[in-house]
Amino acid sequence: MCAIFVSGGSTLGNFAILANNALFNYNLLALPVFILMGELMIYGGVAKKLYDSVLPFMERLPGGLVYANIGANTILGACTGSTIAATSAMSTVAIPEFEKRGYSKGICYGSLASAGCLEALIPPSVGMIIFCSITTVSLGKLFIAGIVPGLILASFFSIITYLWVKVDPKIVPPKPKKLMPLIQSILYAFKNLWPLFILIFIILVVIYFGIATPTEAGCYGVIGAIVLSALNKKLSLNNIRKSLFSTLKISISIFFIIAMASVYGFALNALGLKDLMLTLLLNLPGDPNMKMLFIWLIILVMGMFLDGASITIITVPILLPFAINLGFDPVWYGIFHLLAIELGNITPPVGLTLFAVQAVTGESVGVIAKGCLPYWVSFFLAEMIVLFFPILALWLPGMI
Repeated sequence: MCAIFVSGGSTLGNFAILANNALFNYNLLALPVFILMGELMIYGGVAKKLYDSVLPFMERLPGGLVYANIGANTILGACTGSTIAATSAMSTVAIPEFEKRGYSKGICYGSLASAGCLEALIPPSVGMIIFCSITTVSLGKLFIAGIVPGLILASFFSIITYLWVKVDPKIVPPKPKKLMPLIQSILYAFKNLWPLFILIFIILVVIYFGIATPTEAGCYGVIGAIVLSALNKKLSLNNIRKSLFSTLKISISIFFIIAMASVYGFALNALGLKDLMLTLLLNLPGDPNMKMLFIWLIILVMGMFLDGASITIITVPILLPFAINLGFDPVWYGIFHLLAIELGNITPPVGLTLFAVQAVTGESVGVIAKGCLPYWVSFFLAEMIVLFFPILALWLPGMI
């Protein structure tokens, strides 16, 4: 309404053009492709097979199922870019095992909601695709940049789990008396997962060496997901239909957000609010790192009330120029931004992964959020390491 008031009634006629221009972006082609790849993996039984494959290896540790969940989400992150879809899929697979073996609800639900956020950092990532669709940042470089920070975050999840179990051993059951021998458990995991590892390797390699664009790599991924589903004997017309319908539902909602946000961005420019906010941010006290901590806090608070796509489209046109003016690399800012958003996803009242776990368990959001509290430390530490050691996010993409 403000844009109409400032620019006149003719602005209404431009809304369709603005929305069309926002969606006419080659990077956005990768979004439905990678979502479809992930959905085919989920309905094709890959998520369950992945979890079952890493479980024998992780069971030798106290709280082994939690480590299995973290490890499975790390690998699943390289197959699907949708945080909500991956969290829901892993919760469906893992929660019956947690309940059967007597794990505490806190560490069970908290680890599922938190580890599901790895999908936003480990390529492919829907969040990265949206970020690049409204900036000039290379999607291939941002994909590669997320690998090291994603592995760092997964490592912190494991460390926090170890410390939590060490302090309160009652939250997990004793280790099983009968364990698969170490070498056998490794071979068992490799036997089941080698086709998946090859698919992930191919996708990353063709992007890394410039053989294919991320969108084209996603098409390879879809073909690979169909093959893996067939190997699992889960390739059916019904599962393909479910995958396509789910992809359509998720993609349309994200595209609608992007289209409407372009109109919102036009309104900010027409009113001069974008330049005003950028000036105010640049006048913040402190050094560049302190100013970025303030930005981290803003994104975190927004993440408590909005989904990641909305936050990215609303804030990036303002905050990315701000970060560049402070001397930060735009690829680095993309990783910093996504880490902040994902912490908001496990923070009530509107933490999206909290609701994804609730949809599977029927448990209250309060109980799930309480289980996520120890994992807050993981996100904070990962964010600080990326902030003070930006080379960790820039080393791999710098080699492309």
